[in-house]
Amino acid sequence: MRALRLALLVATLLAPAAVPTVAAAQNTAQHMLESARQIRANAEKLKDKMPAETVAQMLQQADDIEAGVGRGDYGPLDAPAPPKPPTLAEKLMAEHGRLEWLSAHGACAGYTHENYRTFRYSQAINDLDAHCRNAFGHWGTYERVNRDGQTEAAEQALFYYDAAARRAVKERGGK
Repeated sequence: MRALRLALLVATLLAPAAVPTVAAAQNTAQHMLESARQIRANAEKLKDKMPAETVAQMLQQADDIEAGVGRGDYGPLDAPAPPKPPTLAEKLMAEHGRLEWLSAHGACAGYTHENYRTFRYSQAINDLDAHCRNAFGHWGTYERVNRDGQTEAAEQALFYYDAAARRAVKERGGK
């Protein structure tokens, strides 16, 4: 048994290319089939370096996994992958019907994408002005980085836009 564990550890270390394939499997049954395939490949690769008994144990383990998949021990083979949680963009679209929702709300009336840097409700910068300016600034960043294909930065800018827009609406007495 100790030799089998050692063999699996060595096989795992020698085959780092298999990790993304296993991680990309859609469900548990497919994941298990991929694991059995990898065990067989490792047994073949290491058969000259390990005792025949250990190689036979590895092959038996692969057979057991495949038989378990066939019996349905790991769920149906064609089960769909678990659903992905919705992205912030999908949540905003569902809640507001558009990504850039602050313009339509009216909490920052007078602000536009073109004038947000210079427009003020009053001479003194108040909280509402600061939130509106921040929101439109983050929206501009979102548009720029999204256009450039920087999806992670775009998601972050959209998050900050939404947070600043919500603060502006709250400052105006909305929810």
